[in-house]
Amino acid sequence: MLPTRNVLHVSLLFVFILLFACQTKRDGSVEGSIVPPSTTANISAVKDGKTVMTVSAGAQDGKFKLVLPAGTYAINVTTTGSPYPLNFNGIIVKPGEATTLPPIELTAAIGKATLSGKVIPPSPGSAVKLLWEGQERASVQTDNDGKYEFKELPAGTYLLQASSPGHAEDATQVVVADNQTVEQNAVLFPIMAIDGVDWAAGKIRSTGVGLPPQNAANETIRRAMAERAALANAQRNMIRTIEQIRIDANKTVKTAMNNKDFALKIQGFIKGYTVVSERDLDGGKVEVILELPLTGTAGLSRYISE
Repeated sequence: MLPTRNVLHVSLLFVFILLFACQTKRDGSVEGSIVPPSTTANISAVKDGKTVMTVSAGAQDGKFKLVLPAGTYAINVTTTGSPYPLNFNGIIVKPGEATTLPPIELTAAIGKATLSGKVIPPSPGSAVKLLWEGQERASVQTDNDGKYEFKELPAGTYLLQASSPGHAEDATQVVVADNQTVEQNAVLFPIMAIDGVDWAAGKIRSTGVGLPPQNAANETIRRAMAERAALANAQRNMIRTIEQIRIDANKTVKTAMNNKDFALKIQGFIKGYTVVSERDLDGGKVEVILELPLTGTAGLSRYISE
Protein backbone atom coordinates (compact mmCIF):
# COMPACT_ATOMS: atom_id res chain seq x y z
CA MET A 1 0.00 0.00 0.00
CA LEU A 2 1.37 3.40 -1.05
CA PRO A 3 2.01 6.05 1.60
CA THR A 4 -0.57 8.84 1.68
CA ARG A 5 1.93 11.42 0.37
CA ASN A 6 2.81 9.26 -2.66
CA VAL A 7 -0.87 8.71 -3.43
CA LEU A 8 -1.39 12.48 -3.37
CA HIS A 9 1.51 13.03 -5.77
CA VAL A 10 0.21 10.40 -8.17
CA SER A 11 -3.27 11.93 -8.04
CA LEU A 12 -1.92 15.42 -8.78
CA LEU A 13 0.14 14.06 -11.66
CA PHE A 14 -2.93 12.32 -13.08
CA VAL A 15 -4.96 15.56 -12.83
CA PHE A 16 -2.16 17.49 -14.55
CA ILE A 17 -1.98 14.96 -17.40
CA LEU A 18 -5.78 15.05 -17.75
CA LEU A 19 -5.85 18.86 -17.86
CA PHE A 20 -3.01 18.90 -20.40
CA ALA A 21 -4.85 16.38 -22.59
CA CYS A 22 -8.06 18.42 -22.41
CA GLN A 23 -6.18 21.59 -23.31
CA THR A 24 -4.51 19.81 -26.22
CA LYS A 25 -7.91 18.76 -27.53
CA ARG A 26 -9.09 22.37 -27.35
CA ASP A 27 -6.07 23.56 -29.35
CA GLY A 28 -5.77 23.50 -33.11
CA SER A 29 -2.98 24.50 -35.45
CA VAL A 30 -2.07 26.60 -38.48
CA GLU A 31 0.42 24.93 -40.80
CA GLY A 32 2.12 25.83 -44.05
CA SER A 33 5.42 26.28 -45.87
CA ILE A 34 7.57 29.10 -47.24
CA VAL A 35 8.65 28.82 -50.89
CA PRO A 36 11.60 28.82 -51.32
CA PRO A 37 12.68 27.94 -47.75
CA SER A 38 14.02 30.96 -45.86
CA THR A 39 15.92 30.91 -42.58
CA THR A 40 14.78 34.48 -41.89
CA ALA A 41 11.03 33.90 -42.30
CA ASN A 42 8.99 34.44 -39.15
CA ILE A 43 5.31 33.53 -38.89
CA SER A 44 3.18 35.23 -36.25
CA ALA A 45 -0.38 34.67 -35.06
CA VAL A 46 -2.20 37.89 -34.12
CA LYS A 47 -5.48 38.04 -32.21
CA ASP A 48 -7.27 41.25 -31.23
CA GLY A 49 -4.27 43.27 -32.37
CA LYS A 50 -1.78 41.35 -30.20
CA THR A 51 0.85 38.84 -31.30
CA VAL A 52 0.20 35.62 -29.38
CA MET A 53 2.83 33.36 -30.98
CA THR A 54 5.75 33.57 -33.42
CA VAL A 55 7.67 30.68 -34.99
CA SER A 56 10.39 30.41 -37.62
CA ALA A 57 10.10 28.43 -40.82
CA GLY A 58 12.22 25.33 -41.22
CA ALA A 59 15.56 26.06 -42.85
CA GLN A 60 15.44 22.91 -45.00
CA ASP A 61 11.81 22.56 -46.00
CA GLY A 62 10.33 25.96 -45.10
CA LYS A 63 7.57 24.33 -43.07
CA PHE A 64 6.01 25.88 -39.97
CA LYS A 65 3.34 25.06 -37.40
CA LEU A 66 1.53 27.28 -34.91
CA VAL A 67 -0.36 25.47 -32.12
CA LEU A 68 -3.13 27.81 -31.00
CA PRO A 69 -6.35 27.84 -28.98
CA ALA A 70 -9.49 27.76 -31.09
CA GLY A 71 -10.39 31.14 -32.52
CA THR A 72 -9.88 33.51 -35.46
CA TYR A 73 -6.42 34.91 -36.15
CA ALA A 74 -4.43 37.03 -38.55
CA ILE A 75 -1.28 35.23 -39.69
CA ASN A 76 1.62 37.55 -40.61
CA VAL A 77 4.71 36.39 -42.47
CA THR A 78 7.84 38.53 -42.43
CA THR A 79 11.38 38.07 -43.69
CA THR A 80 14.43 40.26 -44.15
CA GLY A 81 14.45 39.28 -47.81
CA SER A 82 11.07 40.90 -48.53
CA PRO A 83 10.19 44.60 -48.17
CA TYR A 84 6.73 43.95 -46.76
CA PRO A 85 4.87 41.29 -44.79
CA LEU A 86 2.18 39.00 -46.06
CA ASN A 87 -1.04 39.10 -44.04
CA PHE A 88 -3.63 36.33 -43.98
CA ASN A 89 -6.70 37.61 -42.17
CA GLY A 90 -9.64 35.63 -40.80
CA ILE A 91 -7.78 32.32 -40.37
CA ILE A 92 -10.04 30.07 -38.29
CA VAL A 93 -8.49 27.55 -35.88
CA LYS A 94 -10.78 24.69 -34.81
CA PRO A 95 -10.24 22.43 -31.78
CA GLY A 96 -8.11 19.42 -32.65
CA GLU A 97 -7.87 20.37 -36.34
CA ALA A 98 -5.07 21.65 -38.56
CA THR A 99 -5.69 24.64 -40.85
CA THR A 100 -3.28 24.44 -43.78
CA LEU A 101 -2.33 27.59 -45.68
CA PRO A 102 -1.35 27.45 -49.37
CA PRO A 103 2.43 27.62 -50.08
CA ILE A 104 3.64 31.15 -49.29
CA GLU A 105 6.01 32.65 -51.84
CA LEU A 106 8.11 35.58 -50.63
CA THR A 107 9.73 37.86 -53.19
CA ALA A 108 13.05 39.59 -52.75
CA ALA A 109 13.36 43.39 -52.74
CA ILE A 110 14.70 43.77 -56.27
CA GLY A 111 12.82 46.83 -57.51
CA LYS A 112 12.71 50.53 -56.86
CA ALA A 113 9.13 51.37 -57.79
CA THR A 114 6.37 52.45 -55.41
CA LEU A 115 2.63 51.84 -55.66
CA SER A 116 0.37 53.81 -53.37
CA GLY A 117 -3.17 55.07 -53.20
CA LYS A 118 -6.33 55.27 -51.18
CA VAL A 119 -9.36 53.09 -50.58
CA ILE A 120 -12.67 54.93 -50.99
CA PRO A 121 -14.47 55.35 -48.67
CA PRO A 122 -11.67 55.40 -46.08
CA SER A 123 -11.99 52.30 -43.92
CA PRO A 124 -9.12 51.63 -41.47
CA GLY A 125 -7.85 48.10 -41.82
CA SER A 126 -9.14 47.43 -45.33
CA ALA A 127 -7.02 44.70 -46.92
CA VAL A 128 -5.05 45.57 -50.06
CA LYS A 129 -3.32 42.73 -51.91
CA LEU A 130 -0.87 42.80 -54.78
CA LEU A 131 -0.82 39.85 -57.20
CA TRP A 132 1.70 39.11 -59.95
CA GLU A 133 1.23 36.26 -62.43
CA GLY A 134 -1.74 35.04 -60.40
CA GLN A 135 0.17 34.77 -57.12
CA GLU A 136 -0.04 37.04 -54.11
CA ARG A 137 3.18 39.02 -53.73
CA ALA A 138 2.30 41.37 -50.88
CA SER A 139 -0.55 42.53 -48.68
CA VAL A 140 -1.03 45.48 -46.36
CA GLN A 141 -3.83 47.12 -44.42
CA THR A 142 -4.92 50.72 -44.93
CA ASP A 143 -4.36 53.39 -42.30
CA ASN A 144 -7.03 55.58 -40.70
CA ASP A 145 -7.27 57.68 -43.88
CA GLY A 146 -7.65 54.62 -46.11
CA LYS A 147 -4.13 54.97 -47.54
CA TYR A 148 -1.82 52.11 -48.51
CA GLU A 149 1.69 51.83 -49.96
CA PHE A 150 3.93 49.17 -51.48
CA LYS A 151 7.63 50.00 -51.81
CA GLU A 152 10.61 48.44 -53.58
CA LEU A 153 8.54 46.79 -56.30
CA PRO A 154 10.08 45.40 -59.48
CA ALA A 155 8.60 46.76 -62.71
CA GLY A 156 5.66 44.81 -64.09
CA THR A 157 1.90 44.49 -64.43
CA TYR A 158 0.14 43.78 -61.14
CA LEU A 159 -3.41 43.04 -60.03
CA LEU A 160 -4.41 45.26 -57.11
CA GLN A 161 -7.22 43.86 -54.94
CA ALA A 162 -8.97 45.76 -52.15
CA SER A 163 -11.52 44.27 -49.76
CA SER A 164 -13.36 45.04 -46.55
CA PRO A 165 -16.21 43.22 -44.77
CA GLY A 166 -19.64 44.27 -46.06
CA HIS A 167 -18.25 45.72 -49.30
CA ALA A 168 -17.82 44.50 -52.86
CA GLU A 169 -14.20 43.65 -53.63
CA ASP A 170 -12.44 45.94 -56.12
CA ALA A 171 -9.66 44.72 -58.40
CA THR A 172 -7.78 46.43 -61.22
CA GLN A 173 -4.60 45.98 -63.22
CA VAL A 174 -1.78 48.40 -62.57
CA VAL A 175 1.33 48.85 -64.71
CA VAL A 176 4.36 49.79 -62.60
CA ALA A 177 7.49 51.17 -64.26
CA ASP A 178 10.92 50.90 -62.68
CA ASN A 179 11.97 53.80 -60.44
CA GLN A 180 8.48 55.31 -60.74
CA THR A 181 5.79 56.13 -58.19
CA VAL A 182 2.32 55.04 -59.32
CA GLU A 183 -0.93 56.04 -57.64
CA GLN A 184 -4.04 53.87 -57.87
CA ASN A 185 -7.18 54.29 -55.81
CA ALA A 186 -9.71 51.55 -55.09
CA VAL A 187 -13.43 51.87 -54.44
CA LEU A 188 -15.34 49.55 -52.10
CA PHE A 189 -19.07 49.85 -52.67
CA PRO A 190 -21.19 48.98 -49.60
CA ILE A 191 -23.25 45.88 -50.39
CA MET A 192 -27.00 46.51 -50.35
CA ALA A 193 -30.06 45.03 -52.02
CA ILE A 194 -30.31 46.52 -55.53
CA ASP A 195 -32.04 44.72 -58.39
CA GLY A 196 -29.59 44.23 -61.22
CA VAL A 197 -26.37 44.40 -59.17
CA ASP A 198 -24.39 41.20 -58.72
CA TRP A 199 -21.94 42.15 -55.97
CA ALA A 200 -20.07 38.85 -55.99
CA ALA A 201 -19.49 38.84 -59.76
CA GLY A 202 -18.93 42.61 -59.95
CA LYS A 203 -21.57 43.10 -62.65
CA ILE A 204 -24.50 45.46 -63.29
CA ARG A 205 -27.37 44.33 -65.52
CA SER A 206 -30.55 45.92 -66.82
CA THR A 207 -33.43 44.72 -68.98
CA GLY A 208 -35.31 46.72 -71.60
CA VAL A 209 -38.37 45.92 -73.72
CA GLY A 210 -39.19 47.74 -76.96
CA LEU A 211 -42.56 47.93 -78.71
CA PRO A 212 -42.78 47.91 -82.52
CA PRO A 213 -44.29 51.01 -84.22
CA GLN A 214 -47.66 50.57 -85.87
CA ASN A 215 -46.82 52.50 -89.05
CA ALA A 216 -43.53 50.85 -90.03
CA ALA A 217 -43.01 50.26 -93.76
CA ASN A 218 -42.19 46.57 -93.38
CA GLU A 219 -41.39 43.84 -90.85
CA THR A 220 -37.62 44.43 -90.99
CA ILE A 221 -38.03 48.09 -90.05
CA ARG A 222 -40.58 47.22 -87.35
CA ARG A 223 -38.12 44.81 -85.77
CA ALA A 224 -35.17 47.24 -85.96
CA MET A 225 -37.21 50.03 -84.35
CA ALA A 226 -38.44 47.71 -81.58
CA GLU A 227 -34.82 46.73 -80.89
CA ARG A 228 -33.78 50.40 -80.74
CA ALA A 229 -36.59 51.12 -78.29
CA ALA A 230 -35.54 48.14 -76.14
CA LEU A 231 -31.96 49.42 -75.98
CA ALA A 232 -33.11 52.89 -74.96
CA ASN A 233 -35.36 51.40 -72.28
CA ALA A 234 -32.54 49.19 -70.97
CA GLN A 235 -30.16 52.17 -70.80
CA ARG A 236 -32.68 54.18 -68.78
CA ASN A 237 -33.11 51.24 -66.41
CA MET A 238 -29.33 50.94 -66.17
CA ILE A 239 -29.08 54.56 -65.07
CA ARG A 240 -31.76 54.02 -62.40
CA THR A 241 -29.86 50.99 -61.09
CA ILE A 242 -26.49 52.76 -61.00
CA GLU A 243 -28.00 55.80 -59.26
CA GLN A 244 -28.93 53.62 -56.27
CA ILE A 245 -25.37 52.41 -55.67
CA ARG A 246 -23.92 53.96 -52.55
CA ILE A 247 -20.43 55.46 -52.66
CA ASP A 248 -20.25 55.91 -48.89
CA ALA A 249 -22.57 56.28 -45.91
CA ASN A 250 -23.78 59.71 -47.05
CA LYS A 251 -23.56 59.70 -50.84
CA THR A 252 -25.04 57.71 -53.71
CA VAL A 253 -24.08 57.85 -57.37
CA LYS A 254 -27.29 59.84 -57.95
CA THR A 255 -26.31 62.60 -55.52
CA ALA A 256 -22.77 62.64 -56.94
CA MET A 257 -24.27 63.20 -60.40
CA ASN A 258 -25.32 66.67 -59.27
CA ASN A 259 -21.82 67.49 -60.46
CA LYS A 260 -22.27 68.03 -64.19
CA ASP A 261 -18.83 66.75 -65.17
CA PHE A 262 -19.32 63.57 -63.18
CA ALA A 263 -22.78 63.08 -64.69
CA LEU A 264 -21.25 63.25 -68.17
CA LYS A 265 -18.66 60.64 -67.16
CA ILE A 266 -21.39 58.27 -65.97
CA GLN A 267 -23.32 58.74 -69.20
CA GLY A 268 -20.16 57.87 -71.12
CA PHE A 269 -19.63 54.83 -68.91
CA ILE A 270 -23.15 53.55 -69.65
CA LYS A 271 -22.53 53.75 -73.41
CA GLY A 272 -19.87 51.08 -72.98
CA TYR A 273 -22.48 48.41 -72.25
CA THR A 274 -22.41 44.86 -73.59
CA VAL A 275 -25.56 43.18 -74.91
CA VAL A 276 -25.61 39.81 -73.14
CA SER A 277 -28.94 38.59 -74.54
CA GLU A 278 -31.64 39.58 -76.99
CA ARG A 279 -34.92 37.84 -77.82
CA ASP A 280 -38.21 38.39 -79.61
CA LEU A 281 -41.42 38.44 -77.57
CA ASP A 282 -45.06 38.12 -78.53
CA GLY A 283 -46.58 40.98 -80.50
CA GLY A 284 -43.33 41.94 -82.19
CA LYS A 285 -41.73 43.18 -78.94
CA VAL A 286 -37.99 42.82 -78.38
CA GLU A 287 -36.20 42.27 -75.05
CA VAL A 288 -32.52 43.05 -74.48
CA ILE A 289 -30.33 42.63 -71.41
CA LEU A 290 -27.32 44.92 -70.99
CA GLU A 291 -24.29 44.45 -68.73
CA LEU A 292 -21.60 46.74 -67.33
CA PRO A 293 -18.68 45.99 -64.99
CA LEU A 294 -19.18 47.22 -61.43
CA THR A 295 -15.51 46.91 -60.52
CA GLY A 296 -12.26 46.21 -62.31
CA THR A 297 -10.17 48.08 -64.86
CA ALA A 298 -13.18 49.37 -66.85
CA GLY A 299 -15.75 49.26 -64.02
CA LEU A 300 -17.84 51.91 -62.32
CA SER A 301 -15.34 51.92 -59.47
CA ARG A 302 -12.70 53.42 -61.78
CA TYR A 303 -14.99 56.34 -62.64
CA ILE A 304 -15.60 56.94 -58.93
CA SER A 305 -11.90 56.72 -58.04
CA GLU A 306 -10.96 59.26 -60.69
